Amino acid sequence: MTEQITDIANHAVNKAIKLGASQAEAYVSSTRSFSIDVENNAIKSANERRDSGCGVRAVVGKQIGFAYVTTIDESDIINAAEQAVKLAKASVEDPEFKSLPSSDGNYPTIKGLLDNKIKNLSSEDAADLIVRCVDSTLEHSKKYKVATEAQLAANYGQRALANSLGIHVSSESTSVFIFSYPALKAENDQTSSYDFQISRSLDDIIPEDIGKNAVKSAIENLGGKSIEGGDLPVIITPIAASTILGNGFANAVNAEEVQYGRSYISDAFGEQIASKALHIVDNAVLESGIGSRPFDAEGYRSQKTEVISNGVLKSLLHNSYTANKDNVDNTGNASRPGYSGIPSISSSNFVIQPGKSSLDDLIEEVGTGILCRNTGDRPNMTTGDLSAMVSEGHYFEDGEIKHSLKSTLIGINMRDLLKRVTLVGNDSKVTPSTISPSIVIESAKITSG
Repeated sequence: MTEQITDIANHAVNKAIKLGASQAEAYVSSTRSFSIDVENNAIKSANERRDSGCGVRAVVGKQIGFAYVTTIDESDIINAAEQAVKLAKASVEDPEFKSLPSSDGNYPTIKGLLDNKIKNLSSEDAADLIVRCVDSTLEHSKKYKVATEAQLAANYGQRALANSLGIHVSSESTSVFIFSYPALKAENDQTSSYDFQISRSLDDIIPEDIGKNAVKSAIENLGGKSIEGGDLPVIITPIAASTILGNGFANAVNAEEVQYGRSYISDAFGEQIASKALHIVDNAVLESGIGSRPFDAEGYRSQKTEVISNGVLKSLLHNSYTANKDNVDNTGNASRPGYSGIPSISSSNFVIQPGKSSLDDLIEEVGTGILCRNTGDRPNMTTGDLSAMVSEGHYFEDGEIKHSLKSTLIGINMRDLLKRVTLVGNDSKVTPSTISPSIVIESAKITSG
């Protein structure tokens, strides 16, 4: 099948060139996804979805056109190529466009991207996994009444990409994701929490741990109190770090955002923007990494890119367009939602290098402050201002957790946050966007009540 979709991509490129494109690119993908949803402790639905299609980008001089089809039938592929060329000829020139990427043929071999257990996962085995997760949630709920939502999502995909400058590549991969979200009722209180695991390998998933950890966090969230506000140390745990840094900082080093002046670090390349305790890489070639791939969404080879080293901003994340515009090396960070979209930029595995201390050690060393386990808030990408509601967190004093928090807000600018990192934990967690441990921020403005 991989060979088949590679042939389809090559055919689309050749057709676009024959129709007058000076350069052309085709992205073909075929995916199968399976999901099971749980509501109120019982399986509600199970769905399987298959999707195939092809997107064609045609270049005529500096004019660019794009068209896609939701099949991989030959007649539809030809139609997509024809439409892409027509749209290119009718479009306005992009003076910044230079070229699609070419290949040096040196593509990495990355282990652990395909697991046949996920590829061939039966509905019965999938149901067993999610039931084990829910049963564990209920088993560890103690005396409390719990209503659990949960989901399992398993994916297998193939993709191929070809262009007229010599790129002809294909790959296949799998992933599985399970989460548990228990809502818990006590006599005069109710809370919720969640936990999840995501991996390229089914053997990495332990459903019982997901359920146990989710309900344990929900129980710990009972009895939330506000605290006296002021400047306090903050420990950002991995799930919160995936939002604040995995989205809030990874997007700031997106070269397109920087070039358009939409990033709070636009003027900081090569400068010390963070504490020397902070080291961040974007590693698209990490073994078994959820964001790993041998090539990006333009077919350019993947790599490991040093973003911050000893606090210094070393690199932005580029695709071919932004790299050509800045006359720098392409970092292979082109991404797209699938065959139906044109390339943009995103991180792959955004990895914050762990330290040596456990979370308990960090709490003991900091002494007094707040712990932020979860927030849904991201910084303003232009100014860097962050106003993050602590949706799950705790107040600790004298090295011990005292109680959960309610109505508590963290206020800080991201440039200050990066520079105030004093300690980094060893409790790294894999999330869809980040691999991060807990991080200690020396101080932030805390508003509560």
